[in-house]
Amino acid sequence: MQFDHCTLLTALPGGHIQSATRLGLVLDSNLDREAWSVLIAHLARAAGQVARGTDTVTAWLGDVLAYGDQKYRGQISEYAKAAGLRPNTLRVAKLVCSRIPVLSRLNTLTWSHHCEVGRALVNPEEIARWLRLAEKEELSVSELRRRIRQNLRRSESSRSAAADAAPFTLLRELRAADRLVMHHGGVWKDWSPATCQLALKEIESLVTFVGELSNRAEGNATRRTAG
Repeated sequence: MQFDHCTLLTALPGGHIQSATRLGLVLDSNLDREAWSVLIAHLARAAGQVARGTDTVTAWLGDVLAYGDQKYRGQISEYAKAAGLRPNTLRVAKLVCSRIPVLSRLNTLTWSHHCEVGRALVNPEEIARWLRLAEKEELSVSELRRRIRQNLRRSESSRSAAADAAPFTLLRELRAADRLVMHHGGVWKDWSPATCQLALKEIESLVTFVGELSNRAEGNATRRTAG
């Protein structure tokens, strides 16, 4: 039997909760520190008395903690103890709730699915894409974790390869520009002073780059001579 989150909701002070779902709690934007403290204390105590619905309890506490992180500070260890949860469980919940808004969570998935995505990813579009993928392909939590890690390793390898290739790409483009300048010497050698000033402004980054290269090359030659 699925946990009825409405039962837990009745145990909380009203007036500051806009809406509640099985995996999320939307709070009023003007919640002050005192009301926030009362709400999380009530929620932690109520959670400690709930036999089922751990996902809902954890997600709701995560939302309240994520809200408070912008304005208030609380004692996660104390709240976790009152709720019968481990402190790290609430720290993860706070992180996940700060990255995945309530309206972006899918009730067809478990809280554990959301934790796998929220812990590994930051980009909202990527988070939404992986949640939809998990729903569409009915991925288990372990399979979702494996797929995300595999994708992250592949992305890291691609970034490393791109970083390794960057110097060669730059040199290739510079050689192409060098050949272009050589082949059109009859054009640029007739430029007026005004045109030359405009050209220098247009290629300011390139001028700085060439100057820095010259300085480094001269510095290296000086060090070799001194040695």
